[in-house]
Parts: sequence; C-alpha cells; structure tokens
Amino acid sequence: MKKMHAALEKLRSAFAEFEAVIAETELPLQIEKNVPTTRTAQRIATLYNRRLTTPWSVPEIKAFRALGIIADADLETVEKYYAAERAKGETEGRHRRDLCTFLNNFSGELDRARAFSQIAPKGWAQDSTLKAKEL
Repeated sequence: MKKMHAALEKLRSAFAEFEAVIAETELPLQIEKNVPTTRTAQRIATLYNRRLTTPWSVPEIKAFRALGIIADADLETVEKYYAAERAKGETEGRHRRDLCTFLNNFSGELDRARAFSQIAPKGWAQDSTLKAKEL
C-alpha cells in the first residue's frame, strides 16, 4: 500500500513541477510539434514518465485522437491502478510499458482498472477524493 501511495505522490510531484515552471515563465513556451498540449495527454505522458516536451510519434497521436474524450474520473482510476501495479515491480505488475500500446488498448486498461477498484485494498477509497488538478 505504501508503494502505491509513493507512486501516486511521484506522479503528483512531477506534474506539480511542470505547472510551477509554466507559471514562472514570463514568455509563452514555444511548443514543439507533436508534444502533448491537452491536460489529458499531459497526464498520460506523465504516467509513462515522459517529459512533457518530448514529442509523441504519429501512431501515438493517432491512437490518442481515436480515444476521443477521456473522463477525468476514468483517467484517475487508470492512474491509481498503474501506481498499484508498478509498486509490485517490473515483473509482477500487470501494466503496459509502451505508450502507443497503452493508447491502443485503453478500453481494456480501463476495464482492468475498474475491476481493480472493486477489489482494491483499503487505501484505494482514501485516495478517491483526489482532484485531477492535484496531480
């Protein structure tokens, strides 16, 4: 349980650092082509420990656009599931390692995350009050 909380804290701090840098910048950042610009895309990039300035490949962009709108609650469920699975270790955890594969199989990952939330340990409910902007 502590590993899951530590993983969630790591995600939150990484995104908070990015938002702090953006807030301190006086001039608008020059956006490179194919970098994640929406909040949802940025949260997914953070989930895969990618810098928010790292461009996505054409197949990744195509897969992301094919998903349409992802509800914040659904993405939060997936984030918690991935934090729990990654806390188990690289060989024991059941999670995608590649962003494009994750995006192409998002509905299956969401189903697994929802199933996990039904049988999750006690700490799951404690984190369910988190808001997306806190990440």
